[in-house]
Amino acid sequence: MAHPGGGAEAHARFKQYEYRANLSLVLTTDSRPRDTHEPTGKPESLWGKVDPKSFGDHAYRDKPPELQEKLKKSKKKKKEREPAFD
Repeated sequence: MAHPGGGAEAHARFKQYEYRANLSLVLTTDSRPRDTHEPTGKPESLWGKVDPKSFGDHAYRDKPPELQEKLKKSKKKKKEREPAFD
């Protein structure tokens, strides 16, 4: 007498959860639509979103203040080291 749920059926049920059987399986769900706010990876145009004249508005057009201070100090030291020719 065979056991109910045993034998080949039990082995088949066990094999369906085996790693090799699910290795390349991709599961999808239809219960929830994709979030439309996620990026799709497709390139999007910036036409009308960016003002081309505003590029570089936040960039400094001068040397950094720390660098200017160092240059002043080095020029002062250099001037002090130079012998005075009168």
